Order: sequence, then C-alpha cells, then structure tokens
Amino acid sequence: MFEETTSKFQSILMRINEVIEQEGLKPGDRIPSERELVSRLNAGRSTVREALRALELLGIITTKQGQGTFLQPYQSHRLVDILAFYILRDDRSKGNLLEMRVLLETGAAKKAALHATAEEVAVLERIWSNMDHTVSQGQVPIQEDYDFHHQLIRSAHNHLLTRVWYLVIQYGQTVRKSSLSKPGRPQKALQEHHAILDAVRHRQPGEAAKRMEEHLASAGLPTLMDTRPENERD
Repeated sequence: MFEETTSKFQSILMRINEVIEQEGLKPGDRIPSERELVSRLNAGRSTVREALRALELLGIITTKQGQGTFLQPYQSHRLVDILAFYILRDDRSKGNLLEMRVLLETGAAKKAALHATAEEVAVLERIWSNMDHTVSQGQVPIQEDYDFHHQLIRSAHNHLLTRVWYLVIQYGQTVRKSSLSKPGRPQKALQEHHAILDAVRHRQPGEAAKRMEEHLASAGLPTLMDTRPENERD
C-alpha cells in the first residue's frame, strides 16, 4: 500500500513538471492553481496538494497570498542542501564532484565555441571587463568568476547541462572562493578567462576546452588526465 501511494505521488510530481515544461514556464512565472492541476491531471486534490507542498518545502515554488503559486529561481532551491547532505558524506564523493565539474565545464567550453551567439559572446566580454576592473581595484572577483562560468555553460545551449552544473558549482563554492583568494591568483585567473574567451570568440572548440581545463587545474581541480584509470595514464 505504501509503495502504491509513493508511486502515485511521484507520478503527480512528474506530471506537474511536464505541465511546467509544456507551458515553457520560467522562474517568476505563475504555475496553474491547485484546482487547475487537479482538473488537468485528473488527480485527487489531496495528492496534488501534497505534491505542491513538497515542491514548496524544496524551494522550487512559492505561494503568494492572493496572487498564486510561482516558480522560484534555482538559487533558492533547498534541493542543493538536501543532496549535499546525502551525497557528500565522504572524501571520495567530494573528489568525484570536482572531477564532474571539470568534465562539465570543459565540454561546455567546447560547445560554447561552436554554438555561442554574437550576443552571448558580447556578454562574456562584458563580464570579463567587469572582472578586469575588480582585479585592478585589488579585489577578488568572486561574482565575476561565477558569472563568467555560468554564461559559458548557458552558451553551450543545453538546458539540462545548466541545471546539473548549478548543483555542482554550489557544492564547490568553498573551493572556488579559497582558490581565488590566494596571492596573485586573481590576476592569473583573469588571464585564463581571457584565453577561454578568445577561443570561444574565434570558434576554436578544442582550444576552448584545453584552456578551460588549464584554468580549472590552476584553481586546484583535477585535470582530465587525473580522472582516467591508472592503466590509461602515460
């Protein structure tokens, strides 16, 4: 009986997500009301209500009195904290997570060099200029670093990649901040970001991936060579 109830609950969650996808809803948009969902999904009111409550507890949606229920930005999701608690409980998992970031971002740099629009390249250039200004002021470009990598991921034009990357980067916040705070590191990171930008601007996917891997290695993350089994290393 418990498994049947759980299965029904999970099914409703998936179908609510399908409604959100079908309507192309984005963070800040109003989702269909509980009554609308009951009708559209042909489901029981109590099951729909429970599913909505679960989504709200995770910070995926929020209800505003008298206005309706709205999608929340990814940054506010408690899902990150919950996954961190269950997944990152040993050093091996933490190491795997850093490797995962390298794999995601080198692949994204390659795709961005192939698919980034002129507007997206212009955004990357603007972010780099902001980073340059911050470094010249003797400050650590934490926000600009995040913005650059986030825009690069988005420029790969893979919606799922963007969602997965967000979860991974949140787990690695401490590593990123401590790396950028080392003496001389902001200036070096500025040069590395410019090299990545240049490769994307000139449509050089292999070079973009290489420069990204070098940048992440300088920040203390494992290289792709490190992620291979020992019998495949030189």
